[in-house]
Amino acid sequence: MFKRKSELYNYIQKYKDYDSDFWSSGHGNLEILSMLLKFTDNSWELLKNEIAEWNSNEIEILANALCDNESWYYQESLEINLPQRSHLFAYIFATIETNVAFDLLDDFEFIFKGKPKEKNLLEMIKIQIENIKLHPSVNLFYPKDRINTIEKEIIEKIKASS
Repeated sequence: MFKRKSELYNYIQKYKDYDSDFWSSGHGNLEILSMLLKFTDNSWELLKNEIAEWNSNEIEILANALCDNESWYYQESLEINLPQRSHLFAYIFATIETNVAFDLLDDFEFIFKGKPKEKNLLEMIKIQIENIKLHPSVNLFYPKDRINTIEKEIIEKIKASS
């Protein structure tokens, strides 16, 4: 299934400059989700390793597709690889530059879909939330209460994973 990963990267490369409507209106994200349906556990691990070489825009496109729930005609298939998609989204959120993680906050709850995340990953997410709290635009787009609630939720998950 390694081939599928390359197909995914090539697809993102081909359409990365299209506007957000392309990605969110049942086109781009749907195609990515279709490709991910064919992934094996090994393919997910290979993808996780490969995205370290992608730029932040390409990773953000993938992250947005991972948590897309607007593809209502695709709902039955969305559950098939939900744990893998949620885990990769959590990993991306934890490891990407803070300004991109800030842009992914609207979909933060997707991190908690599927299986519980391991403590190390949750701690990395907590560090990212601490960095987001320092982001210059945080108060313009998110009330402090929202960020504090997210942080408390992560702390609770960390305690539960111990």
